[in-house]
Amino acid sequence: MRAALIAVMALLLAAAPGAAGRGAAAPGSSPHASQTGAEVDPGILDGSKQRRLDAARRSWKAVGVRSYSYVVRLSCFCPPRPGTRMVVRNGTPASGTPAGMREVATVPRLFRTIQRAIDRKVAAIDVRYGRRGVPSSISIDQSGMIADEESYYTISRFTVLRQRSG
Repeated sequence: MRAALIAVMALLLAAAPGAAGRGAAAPGSSPHASQTGAEVDPGILDGSKQRRLDAARRSWKAVGVRSYSYVVRLSCFCPPRPGTRMVVRNGTPASGTPAGMREVATVPRLFRTIQRAIDRKVAAIDVRYGRRGVPSSISIDQSGMIADEESYYTISRFTVLRQRSG
């Protein structure tokens, strides 16, 4: 009932005479709107988010690290979780990686998570990259129209591991 009332009020406000002249815009008319009418991060539209990701990938590839560990923590509208230590040997995640964290179990998978958000033209994405191009935080808001679907990854304690011989 409350949602219906809010929807009716929004329609009445949008249809009010002179509303467009006072700065109100018709739904989906924003210069930052996707074809579905949802807002899209301006950095996706101007290509700057993609360029930063591409630069981070190049930095990561240039250092050539294949065995490493880091701690990743997911924050969302979900039960609190402790950080999960990811161990990667020769480019492969260690066995025992929790099922819910496999998509972020390596640095290239972190890059894929960012790429998917860019490709989906999400409402907001903020990524901070550290040394070597490794993301240190990833914040993704899928839709500005939906509450509580945002996800935040914090990546810390990145450590290069010794290569195992033989």
